[in-house]
Parts: sequence; C-alpha cells; structure tokens
Amino acid sequence: MPTAQQFTHMSPVIQLLPGARRSLRAALQAYNDAMRLKVNCRVDFGDEGDLFLMFHGYGNDEHEMIRIIDAVDAEADYYSFRGTYARRYMGGNYWYPDGCDVESRRHECRVVGDAVVALTGSAAFAGRRKILIGFSQGGYLSYRMAVEHPGVFDAAILLSPSFRGEQDAEADCGTRFLLAYGDQDRTIPVEDQGYGPTGDIRNPRRAAVHVPRHGACDLRPRDRRHP
Repeated sequence: MPTAQQFTHMSPVIQLLPGARRSLRAALQAYNDAMRLKVNCRVDFGDEGDLFLMFHGYGNDEHEMIRIIDAVDAEADYYSFRGTYARRYMGGNYWYPDGCDVESRRHECRVVGDAVVALTGSAAFAGRRKILIGFSQGGYLSYRMAVEHPGVFDAAILLSPSFRGEQDAEADCGTRFLLAYGDQDRTIPVEDQGYGPTGDIRNPRRAAVHVPRHGACDLRPRDRRHP
C-alpha cells in the first residue's frame, strides 16, 4: 500500500495541494486501519434476517463468539471479528491494551467501529437489523460503536463489559441494549458494571446469568430473545 507521498510521485500529472494531501493521507490511514480487521462470517445475502456483529473478549479470538451464536441459533447470519492486536507468546487477541486510559480505549474502538460501519454499510445489508454482541472487551467495544454511530445498530448485547471511565458518557444513540453479568464474576469490579453511562444504557434489559467465573464459554443467559 503506497503512502500519500509515494502516491503523489507515481505520475507527473498528479499534483495535490496541501489540503488534498492531508485528505489523501487520512483516506490511506482509514484504509490501513480497516485492513487490520480479520473476520469469520456466515452470511446468506439472499436473506433479510438479523445480522449479528460479534466481538470477543481479551485473549481470545473470533471462535469464542461463534460458539455462543451457534448454541443459540445455528442458522444465524454473522460476522465474528478477531481482535486487532495479537498477544505475543501467550496467543489470543485483544482490542486495546489492558489498563490503558479512557481516551486510548475510545480511539481503538473508534478505528474498529468506523471500519465495521463501512463494511456493513453495503447495499447488500440494507433493511437488515444489525445487532452487536460483545463479551468483556468486546462488550465495551460494542457499546462505544453504538454510541459513536447513532442510528446504525438496532440492538447491542453486552456480556460482562467494564464501563470504567464512562460514568459521564452519553448513550442516547437509539440502540436497544441487553446487559448481562455473571453473578460470580470477580474480574469486572461491581462499580464498573451496570448503569454507569447516562442515556439509553441506563435502563437496559438485564439477563440473569449464572457462571462461576468471567468466561464467555460458560455464559448461559436465561433470556435469549433478541433485544
């Protein structure tokens, strides 16, 4: 992929003004950001049913969420995304570094969200309900995507996300939320769960889940209906 500087020297005919150069650099950066996404999908383009967009937790991969959706609806259409960063030596992937500040988390979520919106904005998906499903880091990512792209996502199922640093955030985005935590989850502090952000997320539907730890493979929501 050429840089903006290389692109402008490909032909003597192409001469870009400084403002155009900046726009080109931004477009190339957006393209490179989008190329960071890896995805596993099962989509029937002749169908008009719900489209699930799924995001796993820290240290896992796209197959974590596929196991969940297959247990609920083996015929569902989905895109299951892999975290943009690979864990060196340990395996698995993540969406943003553990322990990073709020603005860094939001930036990483914004990059992914913009790429996902561009992908699903195709006419092939026009008229289909788009439902986000995320576990842990993927739950927070799903929340930020809904907030930053109001009106795009019809529903979001957030499984064990942390809302640390989001207590004053607005979530009036038109997305319906289902929020679920394990009753024995010790990974996400109680103060970082629940109704932190203001707006629509303050009154989500809640699912009762009974799991011994913070693990998506053990989640068994009693209420599996769509939000």
